Amino acid sequence: MMDPSWILYLGIFFGPFVQEDAAVIAAASLSAADASHFPVIFFVILGGLFLSDIWKYWIGYAAHTSSRARAYAEREHVAELSGKVRRNLLKTLLTARFVPLARVPVYVACGYFKVGYPKFCVFIFLTALLYCGAIFALCHGLGEVFGDRIEMIMISIGVVVAAIAALSFGIRRARRDKRADG
Repeated sequence: MMDPSWILYLGIFFGPFVQEDAAVIAAASLSAADASHFPVIFFVILGGLFLSDIWKYWIGYAAHTSSRARAYAEREHVAELSGKVRRNLLKTLLTARFVPLARVPVYVACGYFKVGYPKFCVFIFLTALLYCGAIFALCHGLGEVFGDRIEMIMISIGVVVAAIAALSFGIRRARRDKRADG
């Protein structure tokens, strides 16, 4: 009979396509709760996180099929921003990895600015590895301290992270709307 863990691993792999932070925290929490799954869960979530990120580059790259998008890319301030992103690519991608709501716009911008795709992929992998490593270390460390209560604690942390992300999105939107009105 086949081990049913593959269904769990499949869900973990596709989790980042839905919501990255929640998927990584859930995978790390599961790993902390049942250490027998640790190495497999870590690499499955890392693979899912990597693949869920690298395709976003092509959204920005595809924007150049539009003459309006190409004209916008040639504006001075956009060209200046492109240069900054290219010169500081690792720092930009590392910052975006750890700042909620920053990933998708930065990854799309990398495609729009035509950052080298192989270099983009290497840096995305490195930032995903650091992020997963940090979250797994945190969850396993908390698991050692709090034991069986770790699941409830991690759910609470996940709710707080989601609330902070939603609040920051709401504040940004309100500011943007206020500027548009005023």
